[in-house]
Amino acid sequence: MAYIKAVYSDLNQCCDEFVRGVELLEQCSINDSVQYFRRARDSVFESHQLHTKYTSYYGLSLLLNGNESAVDICRKAMLQTPADGDVCLNLARAEVFLSNRYAALKVIEKGLCFSSEHVGLKTLKVSLGVRNRKPLPFLSRANPVSTALGKRMRKKHR
Repeated sequence: MAYIKAVYSDLNQCCDEFVRGVELLEQCSINDSVQYFRRARDSVFESHQLHTKYTSYYGLSLLLNGNESAVDICRKAMLQTPADGDVCLNLARAEVFLSNRYAALKVIEKGLCFSSEHVGLKTLKVSLGVRNRKPLPFLSRANPVSTALGKRMRKKHR
C-alpha cells in the first residue's frame, strides 16, 4: 500500500482525533486511522463545517482498510461539499485506489474548478499523467509552433 500524504494543512480548527487520524494515515497505520477519523466525524453535528471533511477522510481510510463500499462515503461527502479541495482529493484517491482512473480525473477537474491552487489535486493530476489541452488543436503536439506556444502558455501560468 502506497504512502498517503495528507495535504490538509490548517489543522488548528480540527479536533484532536482528526489530527491524530491524519498522522496515522501518513504513517500507513490505516486500521488505527479509521478509528480516529470515525471519532472525529462522530464528534460534530452534520451541520458542522468540518463534518464532510471528517467524513471523507473516514471513508478513504475505510476503503484503504479493505472496505470497497466505503467509496460511497467519499462520493456522498463530495456531493455535499463539492467546493472543498480536500474532499475532492479523497474521492479522487479512492477512485484511483479502485482503478477507476476516468472517474478520478473527473473528480480532479471538478475540484480544480473550485480550488484551482489545491496542491494535492494538482499533484495527483500530474501523477496520473494528464496533459493540458493542446494550444492549437488542429496541430500535432510535435509541431514546432504548437510546442513553442505551449511552452509560452505554461510559463505564463507559473
